Amino acid sequence: MLEPVIDGTSWWDVQGVWVEPVNERRQGISGVQRVVDSQGAVYYVKRQTNHLYRSLRYPRGRPTLLREWLNLQFCAARGIPTAPPQFFDMRKSVRGWEAVLVTRGLDGFISLEDGIRGGRWTCTERRKILLALAELLAPLHRAGRKHGHLYPKEILVRTEPELSVALLDWEVARYVGLARWAAQSDLARLWRSLIALDVGDADRRAFLECYCALAGLHDLQLRGVPALTDEPSCSRPSAT
Repeated sequence: MLEPVIDGTSWWDVQGVWVEPVNERRQGISGVQRVVDSQGAVYYVKRQTNHLYRSLRYPRGRPTLLREWLNLQFCAARGIPTAPPQFFDMRKSVRGWEAVLVTRGLDGFISLEDGIRGGRWTCTERRKILLALAELLAPLHRAGRKHGHLYPKEILVRTEPELSVALLDWEVARYVGLARWAAQSDLARLWRSLIALDVGDADRRAFLECYCALAGLHDLQLRGVPALTDEPSCSRPSAT
């Protein structure tokens, strides 16, 4: 049974404002709409047609939004902060697989990328944000899962009334088996992005030392990442 939203309209049919251009590739369509209900609550409605992933369980493919929904459930069960999942459904039509996924908006949050570029935080606040991010990532990786798209634009931050960090875009997250594999993949991507945002060695070192202590990982190999000026003992960035 479909959940109603504004004026009894189903999530399949409700319309909002596209937050970015619709992604069209091959015979697939994917996009996100921002929807506001009559009480002022904000939702983000992801819609997809023929955007599929394949696995041993689904060799013929299922909507990638199914994987995102399952990842959101995984995070909710383990206390990993995300945009709160509201609704998911999928169906097979004459156009192929269609899916819709709804999450609640996160009030007062901005992306880590926008916050750093805009100089929104003091040096002390930025350091605390990075340490909070380390605390978020450690249990994810200890469970053998990688986010797979860990860029600062997918990391949301709110500093008032208390510091909160959450991750978006769980569409490609998956189980990779070992915590080390998950960590090295995600952290190398994040590391390069932080360098591009001019986050200095001291802040990155503090993040990595905190992360390694929480995750119980040592001698991480972050491929393609330049070494820190004074490298922490738990990391050996590799240039290859």
